[in-house]
Amino acid sequence: MIGYSGLTDRELADLLKVGDEAAFRVIYQKYWDKLLVVGGRRLNDVDEAEEAVQDIFLNLWKRRENFRLRVGFDNYFAVALKFEVINRLAKRVRESQRNTAFAATLSEQQKELFEPFDLARLEKQLEHTINSLPPKCQLIFRLSRESGIPNKKIATELKISEKTVEKHITHALKILKTRFRVLFGFLAIFI
Repeated sequence: MIGYSGLTDRELADLLKVGDEAAFRVIYQKYWDKLLVVGGRRLNDVDEAEEAVQDIFLNLWKRRENFRLRVGFDNYFAVALKFEVINRLAKRVRESQRNTAFAATLSEQQKELFEPFDLARLEKQLEHTINSLPPKCQLIFRLSRESGIPNKKIATELKISEKTVEKHITHALKILKTRFRVLFGFLAIFI
C-alpha cells in the first residue's frame, strides 16, 4: 500500500475499476474521517453519519466496474455525501409524518374502543359467565383462578384425577374465551 499513497485520484480510480482492493483501501482511509466529520455535522448524529459514509463506500465498491471519476475523489465524495444526507433527512421527515399520522389514527381507534369499555359491566359479565358454568366446573375454576390453588391440590381435595381438574379448567376457559372473544381479540393487538 506504500506505493499506492503517491498515486493520483485518476490512477486510484483506474485501479478501483479493475477491482484492486488495495486501491480501495487507500481511498477509504484517505476520505473516511473527512466524510464522517462532515456527515456527522449535517445529520447531527454520528451513528447515522457512520452508516451514511459506509453506504457511500459500499456503493462505490459495488459500482467499481462502471465507475468513472470526472474531477477528483474530493468532489465525488462531496456530492455523494450531499445526496446521502438529503436522502436520510427526507427519510426522517417521511418517518416522522408516518408516525404522526399513525399516532393520530391509533388515538382515534383507542377512543372508539375505550369509550364503551366499562370495567364494572365487564366484571358483571365475567361473574355471570362463571356462574353459568356447571357446578363442578365452576368450583374447580374458582379454586384454580380465584384462590390460586394448584391443580394437584384441587384434585386431592376433591378426590378426582389431576387430568379431570385440567379438563374442567380448559372447558371453563373455552367458554370464557368464546364469550369474551371480542375483548380478547382487542387485547391481543396491544399485548
